[in-house]
Amino acid sequence: MKRVIACALFTAALSATACGGAQRKSFVRVDDVALGRVVVYRNGVAFYERRALVRGGKLTVVVPRERVDDFLKSLTVVDAKTKDPLPVTFPRDQGDFGQFVEMSLEVPTDNAEVVLTYVTESPAWKPSYRLVVGENNKVMLEAWAIVDNTSGEDWKQVILGVGSSSALSFRYDLWTVRTVARETLAADNAFAVAPPIAQSSYTQQAPVAENVVASFDDDEIRRPAGHPDYVDPASTSVTVSADYGSEYYGSSSGSSGDEDSEAYYEEEAPKKSGGKRKRGKKAKKAADKADDGSRIEIGQSTAPPPAPRDTRAPEGDAKVSQLAEQLRNGGQNIVIEGYAGAGETEADSFDRANLVRNQLIDEGVPPAQVKVDNRGVVPGQDAGVKIVQETGEQDQATASAAAFAEADAGPVGESHFVSKQLMNVDRGTSVMASMLREETNGEIAYLYDAESDRGNDKYAFRAVRVENPTDSTLEPGPVTVYGDNRVVGEGVTEPIPPHASVVIPFALDRQVVVEGTDETENRVSRLLTLERGVLTAEVQHIKKTHLTITSRLRTDSKVYVRHTVEKGWTLLDSPETFERIADAHLFEIDLPAGSTQIVEISEATPMVRTLDLGADPGLEMMTVFVETGDPGPELKAQLKDLLKLHSSMVDGKEKIDSLRRRNAEYRTRMDELHGQIVTLKAVKSGGDLLKHLQAKMKDISNRVQKTTIEIVDTDEQIMLDKVKFQDALAELTLPDAMAPAGTGGAISGGGGDDTKSSAP
Repeated sequence: MKRVIACALFTAALSATACGGAQRKSFVRVDDVALGRVVVYRNGVAFYERRALVRGGKLTVVVPRERVDDFLKSLTVVDAKTKDPLPVTFPRDQGDFGQFVEMSLEVPTDNAEVVLTYVTESPAWKPSYRLVVGENNKVMLEAWAIVDNTSGEDWKQVILGVGSSSALSFRYDLWTVRTVARETLAADNAFAVAPPIAQSSYTQQAPVAENVVASFDDDEIRRPAGHPDYVDPASTSVTVSADYGSEYYGSSSGSSGDEDSEAYYEEEAPKKSGGKRKRGKKAKKAADKADDGSRIEIGQSTAPPPAPRDTRAPEGDAKVSQLAEQLRNGGQNIVIEGYAGAGETEADSFDRANLVRNQLIDEGVPPAQVKVDNRGVVPGQDAGVKIVQETGEQDQATASAAAFAEADAGPVGESHFVSKQLMNVDRGTSVMASMLREETNGEIAYLYDAESDRGNDKYAFRAVRVENPTDSTLEPGPVTVYGDNRVVGEGVTEPIPPHASVVIPFALDRQVVVEGTDETENRVSRLLTLERGVLTAEVQHIKKTHLTITSRLRTDSKVYVRHTVEKGWTLLDSPETFERIADAHLFEIDLPAGSTQIVEISEATPMVRTLDLGADPGLEMMTVFVETGDPGPELKAQLKDLLKLHSSMVDGKEKIDSLRRRNAEYRTRMDELHGQIVTLKAVKSGGDLLKHLQAKMKDISNRVQKTTIEIVDTDEQIMLDKVKFQDALAELTLPDAMAPAGTGGAISGGGGDDTKSSAP
């Protein structure tokens, strides 16, 4: 400890009821030697120091039986002058059943001063804080320690201290005499000792039934959009109808269909040089297509679509959601075993395992808890997935304790506060002693915390940001906040490391409103395998949090946003200024009065996905990969050509849709003109107007013919692009430089854990 901070400004003797009526236990007696120093810790023990002048070469120490183990574990006895350790003897014929153990200290020199220190059980001290908000970004910080004396001994004129650290505390039996049973061997005995069985956290043997957490049949596993086996029963194929003949001839539900109308169309339709009306080759081709019902499908195979494989996917989704909730609450690690069916390859089992893994991550399971094992074809095992606990033979209580320790991790530091004045604390009473009273840096701010149990996802809490001015860690405890001679709120602080800052919420005034939205996206980061347009790729699964922060205040403010990045995720984009509190980030946002700011926080975790490059989702991801990734020059050129062909087909389809809408408008107008012409034929004085309408009819007929020919030309170009696209897709391969090493395809489970896999 570099400096001893704070003094005990006053001690307040509290009634014994302040100790909760705790039973008074006997204390360690050292003849009539009084205590000199007492330091109470937060881990359930207290440190005691006594100085004694030994006369007659002997000092007697009486220890209560229930405190012998702690006493023997921690006792030190040294000569105050020479600093040499001194031996302690105690008889074995007492203490096993009695209440006390009497120990003798042998001192070779008479009238020597010795120092005894030891640790015994004690109630933990409790911290309490006061914050007085001042001006110029300053606050007065007061820290108090409540210490309960339940030892059964009066502490008279002692130096009282409190402290805490990351030190462990436990009981250990040092009093009991231990004997070791040994086996008697004869000379003619012979032993053949087998080696112990090797143990691992997860073995490749079939797990016992109780280790299986869940199982999924193949048709329970949902295939997402872009997967080769994805079938959306609610969608229709992207098609271009070839019903162009009716467009050219102007037939519609609004036509009268009488002989005059037919005669007129025959008369006014475009004619060739022979003087007879001919439909033209392209228009006839369009009409023929209308007759045979052919359809053009963009980005899809001409073969009939496969039957849906995920017919029980809703059942699988429910099982995934239930399993995800168990994993989030329990924290245990699992292994997803993927199995292939007869006639399938390891690529299929690898794909199934990753499909389930991706779903669990989407449901909020930390990636570090989920690993993949590619089992391939196993005799007697149907295609599907099994999920087993990774811990194997590990005791579940140990796993839970480890998970709790990881989740509850906080700042590790030490604190040590000692009074400068001697104090009296009678047995059965408590004392509240000042540890600290010092002005430090601090200010009023706002804290948005939607993660904590008592957090709020709509409003930011009014808070005070305060800096720990000491070289010690300030322990967690209640905080009362004062301002302008009044109480403005109460809060609870987390541990504050030396010279670090903490933001303590104390009120919810609803002056800072926050609206949050979440979204996810996937970006290809590494290509694993590619065969005839089916790509296995490692993708970055990105989740984005958008926060719209609005101030209702008339003054500028500072808002801190608490956000925890779970194990297995990596922070990609966030506000530049932040602090770390355990696993959480505390992002700092300057918010002008009456303004609104949008804050984006994005993080990513790796996934493995199987993509059909002939489908729009797969091509969209590859477009981003070509623009932002590093596919290599050869592959990049192939992908660019492929994407160009697909873009041309999509543009052609959109063009045909536009032309069809235009022809529909022409058809409507021709129906109107037809009706008007039929009416005017019965009017003797309508000759000039009749000629005008007939001229319009002829012009629109020419437009219909021109549009129809343009549709057919675009149709033919789409068909050509489609053939080129399918050919390029079949020839697309990964260069050797991009191929995964060995049997690769392993993807990290996050947090440095390697995923067990055997990729195709």
